Amino acid sequence: MNDEAASLHVVKAGEEATERIRPVALHGQPLGKALLGQPAQTDHIVEFYEKEEVLFDAVAYFASHGLATGEPVILVATEAHRAALVQRLRLKGCRVESARATGQLKLLDAREALSRFMVGEEPNWEKFSSIFGELIEKSREGRREARVRVYGEMVDLLWREGNKQAAVRLEELWNDLARLHSFSLLCSYAMGNFYKAGDEELFDKVCGTHSQVMPVEGISMHEQRAGSLQKEIEHRKQLEATLREALKQRTVAADGGEAQFRLLIESVEDYAIFMLDRHGRVASWNVGAERIKGYRAQEIIGQHFSRFYPDEDVTAGKCERELQVAARDGRFEDEGWRVKRDGSRFWANVVISRMVNRDGELIGFAKVTRDLTQRRALEEERIARVAAETETTRLVLAREALERALAEQKKTEELREQLLGVVGHDLRSPLSSVVMGAATMLKRGTLQGADAKAVARIARSADRMSKIISQLLDLTRARLGGGIPIDPKPIDLVEVCAEVMAEYETAHPDRALSFDPGIDARGLWDRERLAQVVANLIGNAIQHGKPDSPIDVQLRAEGDAVCLVVHNDGSPIPAELLPSIFDPFRGQSMRTARNQDGLGLGLFIVREIVRAHSGEIRVHSTEAEGTTFVVKLPRRPPFQVRLCARPGRQ
Repeated sequence: MNDEAASLHVVKAGEEATERIRPVALHGQPLGKALLGQPAQTDHIVEFYEKEEVLFDAVAYFASHGLATGEPVILVATEAHRAALVQRLRLKGCRVESARATGQLKLLDAREALSRFMVGEEPNWEKFSSIFGELIEKSREGRREARVRVYGEMVDLLWREGNKQAAVRLEELWNDLARLHSFSLLCSYAMGNFYKAGDEELFDKVCGTHSQVMPVEGISMHEQRAGSLQKEIEHRKQLEATLREALKQRTVAADGGEAQFRLLIESVEDYAIFMLDRHGRVASWNVGAERIKGYRAQEIIGQHFSRFYPDEDVTAGKCERELQVAARDGRFEDEGWRVKRDGSRFWANVVISRMVNRDGELIGFAKVTRDLTQRRALEEERIARVAAETETTRLVLAREALERALAEQKKTEELREQLLGVVGHDLRSPLSSVVMGAATMLKRGTLQGADAKAVARIARSADRMSKIISQLLDLTRARLGGGIPIDPKPIDLVEVCAEVMAEYETAHPDRALSFDPGIDARGLWDRERLAQVVANLIGNAIQHGKPDSPIDVQLRAEGDAVCLVVHNDGSPIPAELLPSIFDPFRGQSMRTARNQDGLGLGLFIVREIVRAHSGEIRVHSTEAEGTTFVVKLPRRPPFQVRLCARPGRQ
């Protein structure tokens, strides 16, 4: 085969398309099927068609050959075309579901794909290359040597919507993408796109962006355009004959006032007023229609009025239903989105009225369209403003209710804490008498047997009550007095820990306590308050820890701070209680969960004392690792010295 027979001349923009395109045989096949069956790795093919059935067969041939040889296939088409192509592929024996499941076949919606990379009226290279470059490379995964076949209808959609320059630009972007990724591309255009005079130059540009052009078989490019124009001429001749007949009938039936009425209609600018024939084709056009919809009379007369509707409405059969209702009921009215010549949408009120002759036969429809976009925008703005005002009012009322609830809660808490302070203070004096009396009686040694045991129980209960009262007083100081006051002086924390542990070893001889000082733990702290912290943490570990496991107390250095670590094994603190473990009275939940008794202020007081020393406390508790409290104290905290009375340890 010579080079001339094996190649196809592509008409570049500006050249005369004088070459005749012939179906040349290639390996016993027509040129078109040879190109579609075995395209080159970088071929960019365009298919012109008159009937959709021809298009479906061509694309199915292109895709089925790829699927049969294990090549990835990407089909970017409208919903209706995707359904038709899937049916064709199944008829050719392709396992469509299996191919989609393995990623060999990908089906994309052309309009949705366009929306992802169009910026205004122009395709954006960065978005386009990112979307389709990634898609092509992902399709090639596991098939690195396979050819990727892509079919797209996005250019045809742009052309049909009147955005022809964007369609040509998108063809150029496909070519740019082919320099970065290897794939074979098939595009398609309906020959009806090129009916209008003046489309020759853009037709040449479309051809010039492709490496292979698939015309209607046996017809040259000039003949294709001539055929399209001839169909347009014949169509317009038929329309003109219909219009002449209609005008003739109106002339016979009406007087000169009708001509004046027609002139009045044609001069109206605020309404699109025009006629449709029985099949929905535009038969007349006024100034208002041109202003609202953007079409000139010579562009739109003879076209179906579905051009004014979004694709989803056309696909759903809305245009046909509107004419059916108008023909049956005499009138149809609707509000919805309509499409202008430039593809932009506007909100319209539409009235379609039936037109009949003297014999009652349907001869067409009168259609009146108003542009209500601005009114709709104002209405939406009003609704949004009302909604915003309603929401603002709701938020104000909610805030006021919350403030009232918080004020009431604060008042209740203050009253409770004042009561606790008064009770704690007033109970101390009589309790001191009980403690002193019990201690004196035990010291004398005059009690025998049951009496001695009873007085000992009184002493222990009084001591426990004293600790509870001290906790209540500390709570009151912390909540109402701006924090627990401290009296810092140079001390050694090792000595404090040793003293407290000695007391607990005496009181709990059955529990094992280990202490590892390990460091120089001297700093500027309140000795009695830190003894309170150590006592509370060790007491908490004895109360909640496993009886047969030791309680470990450590001191370690961390920068310019000293860390006190108290660890015990046993049941962990429930995870839901950890965030509130240091809150006052919240310990009740933990005690209930762990079957223990107590007031629930110990850990709160520990935290407040640590905070007064500009320190911090944290806890970690799990089933596997046990419970560990870590207190971090700066050696020289930045506090102000506040003298205070000495409470007992809790």
